[in-house]
Amino acid sequence: MPFIKKIEGLSSLAIVGTAKNTGKTESLNYLLRRLREEHPSKIVGVTSIGIDGERRDQVTQTEKPEITFEENMLFATAEQFYRLKRLPTEVLEIEREFTTSIGKLILSRAKGRGKALIAGPPSTGGLRKVVERMQWWGSDLSIIDGALSRVSLASPSVAEGMILATGASYSAQPDLLIQRTKDLYRLIQLPELEDRGLALKLEEIEQGIRIITPEKEVIDTGVVSALLPDLWKDVSWMESGGAMYVPGVVNDRLLDKLRVTKSFTRLIVKDFTRIFSSGSSVRNFLAAGKELVCLNRTKLVALTFNPQAPSGYRLDSQEMCERLQDAIGIPVYDVRRI
Repeated sequence: MPFIKKIEGLSSLAIVGTAKNTGKTESLNYLLRRLREEHPSKIVGVTSIGIDGERRDQVTQTEKPEITFEENMLFATAEQFYRLKRLPTEVLEIEREFTTSIGKLILSRAKGRGKALIAGPPSTGGLRKVVERMQWWGSDLSIIDGALSRVSLASPSVAEGMILATGASYSAQPDLLIQRTKDLYRLIQLPELEDRGLALKLEEIEQGIRIITPEKEVIDTGVVSALLPDLWKDVSWMESGGAMYVPGVVNDRLLDKLRVTKSFTRLIVKDFTRIFSSGSSVRNFLAAGKELVCLNRTKLVALTFNPQAPSGYRLDSQEMCERLQDAIGIPVYDVRRI
């Protein structure tokens, strides 16, 4: 039974799509079905960083698979959607601090089989709170459904593991789809900073830019963000050399500048969700002999593939799964064929 064993031992899991309609909900339903068959006593909770489980995509107006809940499963959704549920439930609590864009968040337990729309808080802080509350109510595995545009949900600070869903809607050009998925996989697999003592020290820093000298001294540059031009007005911080730590967003400009800065050989990020750079900038950075490492690595549980795009375009599932596997080096699953 593909990749289900990799989930054993995880208490939280994010399902992230590279684009809309790449098969997130199909992957979620496969996962729920297999967990029910193999681990019937496991209590699973589900929430989302957006709206999910709808029968019709709100953007493309195409039919989507619904999310099916079984008795004892937990789910968190907006009050408006809770009223539309098609299953018996027990309300466990109403979250008033972190709400959704369409109202208060209701955490409930399914008392029978049925379907429901789910919607969760839009922030990682809110998601962490929801996951904590579901665990308090007995969830063995809390699953967060979301989109790549909200990739922060896949941060190790929110979920212990991740399923990445890619597919024809990411690109109708097979070569481009493979390259873009490969670029994203490279980021997910960034190596962790080997000095865990230093990692713990850097973990406490939420903003700004720090320089780590060859002697392991951490120096504050005084610059608030790598996105600001201030970083390059006074480059005296370059004199110490070594590594740079950026807890916030990393973009092409920073990578391109550091790529040609001889004194710096390594860029440290909090996790891969902070990198908003193009695949070519990352490839050029690494090809120049620079290192890109993270404080905390995301555990990728599986890569799934949806051959069908909402426009009607369809790629050959078996051929694409094999090509992705060859390019990336891990198994790729079309959950409709397993």
